[in-house]
Amino acid sequence: MKLTAYSLIFLVILCCAPGKDNEAATDSTLTITTDTVVTQAGENSAPSAEEPVQYSSIEETVEPFLGITNNFPEFSMATLTSDSLELEVNNRIGQLLQAYDTMQYATVTSSYSWERPYCYQGQEGPCTMSVEKEEETKTWFFDRANQLRGFSSKLEGTSTATKSILYLFSNDELIAISEHVVDGSDAGVFVDQMRMLASSCPRCGMRASTFEGMLNGDVQYLNEKDLVTKQKEFYDTMPELIATLKAGRKNAKEDGDDFIFTVNRTEEGKAEQKSKAITYSVEFRVTKDLYPYYISKQ
Repeated sequence: MKLTAYSLIFLVILCCAPGKDNEAATDSTLTITTDTVVTQAGENSAPSAEEPVQYSSIEETVEPFLGITNNFPEFSMATLTSDSLELEVNNRIGQLLQAYDTMQYATVTSSYSWERPYCYQGQEGPCTMSVEKEEETKTWFFDRANQLRGFSSKLEGTSTATKSILYLFSNDELIAISEHVVDGSDAGVFVDQMRMLASSCPRCGMRASTFEGMLNGDVQYLNEKDLVTKQKEFYDTMPELIATLKAGRKNAKEDGDDFIFTVNRTEEGKAEQKSKAITYSVEFRVTKDLYPYYISKQ
């Protein structure tokens, strides 16, 4: 299509615009790109018989996404089945994650780690004294308009399975879910994985579980009800978070662009493991700008 004279004039104006306008244009373009990824994920991409497929030499040389981003924890691209739905949802979440990674974020992060003596019971004989450990990190990602865009968490410990979670949001709606659990035992390493994408509904995604290295274990297909349930579970936790952040602000210390404070929590003891209750500290790190523009308004 040829450019008209008006189009050429418009392009010249854009090129001569000051840096601040260019920054705003970039944000607008990013929003369009992100929304396009979400929209395309729900469309049938199969070409018609009358439309020959055209391959771009640029697309052929693009490296596959390995799940590594600048802002978010590593996203596992591995599939647990040979089901095409799992592969499709995985790839589309990966595309969405790459688009989200180009944004700038203010964050809330909570983290803790603790350890205590406990008695490990083997298959035979008396238990053996050892050290039980647990650590967890959670991060909430807010864009420049102070809208929640992402949430991640990772929990691992001696007596618990390692669980990694990554959620993506748009307009306060949960649009992508990844939950990955790895549990080692004497029988081997058991992996459970849930992937859902709102734009793929009504076949929103699937949950699969199997032993590491094996394909096609237990499979459960997920629908809109499952997505709504996950969204409700997440947003039910937000009032407690906001209350904690408001209370913590009173004694928070400044560290660059962040406020930092700690909250004490208790881990109950377990009689069967001869472990005692302990008190440990959870550190919260919050970008300062979130207080006047988001936290105080909740």
